Amino acid sequence: MPNKTDNAALTARARAVMPGGLLSPSRQLAHPYVFVRAAGPYLYDADGNEHVDYHCGFGANMLGHCAAAVRDRVTAVSERIDLIGAAALDLEIEAAETLVRLIPCADRVAFCSSGSEATYHALRLARAATGRRTVIKFQGGYHGWHDYVAMNVQSPADRIGRYDPVCDGILLDAARHTMVLPYNDAQAFEDYLTAHPGEVAAVIVEPIAHNMGSVIAHDAFLRDLRRLTADHGTVLIFDEVITGFRHALGGYQSIAGVTPDLATFGKAVASGHPVGILAGRADLMERLARTGEGAVFMGGTFNGTPPSLAALLATIGELERPGTYERLFALGDRMRNGLSAIVERLGIPAQPAGYGSVWLLYFFQGAFQRYEDLLRNDNAADLAFRRRLVEQRFIFQPLPLKRLYLSTAHDEALIDRTLDAIAETLQALHPAMRVGA
Repeated sequence: MPNKTDNAALTARARAVMPGGLLSPSRQLAHPYVFVRAAGPYLYDADGNEHVDYHCGFGANMLGHCAAAVRDRVTAVSERIDLIGAAALDLEIEAAETLVRLIPCADRVAFCSSGSEATYHALRLARAATGRRTVIKFQGGYHGWHDYVAMNVQSPADRIGRYDPVCDGILLDAARHTMVLPYNDAQAFEDYLTAHPGEVAAVIVEPIAHNMGSVIAHDAFLRDLRRLTADHGTVLIFDEVITGFRHALGGYQSIAGVTPDLATFGKAVASGHPVGILAGRADLMERLARTGEGAVFMGGTFNGTPPSLAALLATIGELERPGTYERLFALGDRMRNGLSAIVERLGIPAQPAGYGSVWLLYFFQGAFQRYEDLLRNDNAADLAFRRRLVEQRFIFQPLPLKRLYLSTAHDEALIDRTLDAIAETLQALHPAMRVGA
């Protein structure tokens, strides 16, 4: 008898062979959807239902799903070359030249397979170049799965100011070399550098803290990081795995006008194909080419595979079309303005946030500039809101504070339809919300 292929049957099969039936708990939707097809802004499950996607593959799908330009370029490249693993490829050279042209900090670039790998290599490179061990990150920032930084992301109040690893199994011997400071607080950063001269190898920062929704770094904060790291011989790393290519072709550094020593990229640059990028100053990056003393190893069988680099080049080609970012920013403004009007009309203690094509709704009122401010969020209302939208087949990551995305495949009519559904959902949830939060 053939296996059944509806949502329920496929979910049961997945749970029999995969931990929890998913590749990670962060992919849990709390509904037994199994997706079998994707196109533009839509996903289609095994029961034939259509869903509007605002998760966009954790933000990787800038052009919508299965974009023709990407599919065609990947197909063409796959017909002439595959994994080589020796010497250089023409695609590597073309992709690197393109990135050096676009990214302000990029004298050189190197490829890997994910954003987590890119941040890992950036920190290793900074330690080698400075001969120091200590790394600084900021509360609420997420920089990958590796032990040096997998801590103090969405921490409960009683874990702020203490080590808060994201899971069991993290080596505290590694974590103890990482200091966690409050975001947007240049004085705290300066105080630490002054108290520990010659100890800090690097500071890694999201120039917009999208891993806590959308908390934008003050311009002065980024400028102070640049000044202080230069004064203290510390490597400044921008983690642009989310912001890079989503907000501008040159990353957020090209908007802020602050150039880091190293920067990491991934996600949106290759339309869902696996790629990570480390870019930076020539004197730092050339250590990756050495052997012996002073060398920094950055190996990987699948670094810079031809399909991924083909997807990267096709994606950049589409993003370079005139008006692309202007339209994405306009769509983001339409969503946020619509949300603002809804919560004002309903009298709900909530506020839209975001930047460009990233958006979300915080369930509290008042200013925010660091993670600690987000502890006011009504997480129960946030979660209920997201789950109800998922039930209506709008794909939101059903976790409080998580960012949502738009792609070039979304349009004004789809946003207006979504806003109507959000208004109905919030109206239904309103009595259960904390008034005056």
